[in-house]
Amino acid sequence: CSTLLLDKTGTITLGNRQANDFLPLPGVEARRLAAAAQVASLADETPEGRSIVVLANERFDLEDRDLSEATLVPFTAQTRMSGVDLSGTSARKGATDSVRRWVSEQGGTVPEDLDAIVEGIATGGGTPLVVAEDGEALGVIALVDVVKEGMTERFDQLRALGIRTVMITGDNPLTAAAIADRVRWQLD
Repeated sequence: CSTLLLDKTGTITLGNRQANDFLPLPGVEARRLAAAAQVASLADETPEGRSIVVLANERFDLEDRDLSEATLVPFTAQTRMSGVDLSGTSARKGATDSVRRWVSEQGGTVPEDLDAIVEGIATGGGTPLVVAEDGEALGVIALVDVVKEGMTERFDQLRALGIRTVMITGDNPLTAAAIADRVRWQLD
């Protein structure tokens, strides 16, 4: 039996996840979460970053901010988060563990409710990005990852020929499992 290893992002999915929702932590207004997410994304030129700005503007009619005085914090593989420091305010968005660590370094704490929100998004096949401002976790942005049309059928055909298909990814394991379930893949 031959095995075909395929990366999830861009191969079986469109590869440009889009912001779909803002899920605030208890006691945080959705508008405040969206505003912090927008600021943290203004310098983010990725499709995901642009979609966060668009969603925040569409849902809450937020104005773009002038970044000429801002210190931009680019995403890196090491930090796994990005953001902006502007007018005495720091906003960050990124992987749960990275933002959790940043909040702690700022002297804040992360409410236990965060894990349930993150898990709910990931279990549904989405990608959670945690948002924090000035050392306070505000909530989560839900990104959706769309499976390319016809992928399930193509891989069913390969399996019928005796070719084992395996999806590989660095995504959250819950997100990867949900995507794999959609296309009936073996997940490694």
